Amino acid sequence: NMQKLLITDGDCEFCQLSAAWLRKHFDWDWVNKPSQTLELRRFGLTKAEVDKQLWFLIEDASEPTGWRKYGGAMAITRFMLKQPKLYIKPFASIFLFPGFKQLAQFIYLSIAKNRGKLLWIFKN
Repeated sequence: NMQKLLITDGDCEFCQLSAAWLRKHFDWDWVNKPSQTLELRRFGLTKAEVDKQLWFLIEDASEPTGWRKYGGAMAITRFMLKQPKLYIKPFASIFLFPGFKQLAQFIYLSIAKNRGKLLWIFKN
């Protein structure tokens, strides 16, 4: 069974609340780890890379680091394609296509840039 790892910013309340929401709604075989708790080199990542965006890693022996890595919007897309709810997969697969892939990353970066202003989403 391959390990699946979501690497988030542990100092970001929005990031941790988002990961908790994902755990509540997509409770399958994955783990959230704040980037500050990991030896990033082991995964072939740098502090600058994890500070910029979240990462979804899938254990893969064919990769030099032992992990297939997806960052930003592609991390979310790959997470949704790996989760077991079949009705989500067709929607997630749209974001693999040119144009949609760039749109998803633009939206992701806009949310990441304004994450401090978006905490209200979780405060209901």
